Amino acid sequence: MNRIEKISSLLGDVALPLFGYFFWNWNFYFILLFFMLDQISRMIFLPQRLKLTEITITEKNKIFFRQLALLIIELLVIHSAIFMYQKDINFAQEFISFLSYEDMGIAQGIILLPLIVASEWWRIKNELKLGIVDGSQLHIMNLNKRNSFLRIGFFALLVGFQSFIPLPEVVFVFSFLSLITGLVFI
Repeated sequence: MNRIEKISSLLGDVALPLFGYFFWNWNFYFILLFFMLDQISRMIFLPQRLKLTEITITEKNKIFFRQLALLIIELLVIHSAIFMYQKDINFAQEFISFLSYEDMGIAQGIILLPLIVASEWWRIKNELKLGIVDGSQLHIMNLNKRNSFLRIGFFALLVGFQSFIPLPEVVFVFSFLSLITGLVFI
């Protein structure tokens, strides 16, 4: 990741959620919904990334289904962590509230969903322009896989801690955003 990509990632993935938490009363799950939608968008575009590699169809299928399994596990562990923190949470209602949250009179779901999809599409198009194909694409996919394992481990630890020691939401928020910051630099 070059310097501009790191700054962009930190602003979008860390600064904005931190700002939202302190100034717009976003809760931890609200922040995680942004993150989860971004991960789902990456999964949706994974077949497009795989087209940029020179590996067999069998290998492409293996990569796709492994990434899909990791995403499902990650989503389950995230939801388990949130449930351990807030037993009375209604995930469906929270998701609807997330999509219908209005800022400047416009429900964010109308803008956010296309923006997340467009962002991943633009990322791939930019990588094509920079010649990031084949081995470089596989390297990016391996980094994403490693990051998935680290995030799953992080949320599993949160579930474990929450089982024994009730933690305030601010600890979840800062821990998660610290993890995201760390992943940008490793």
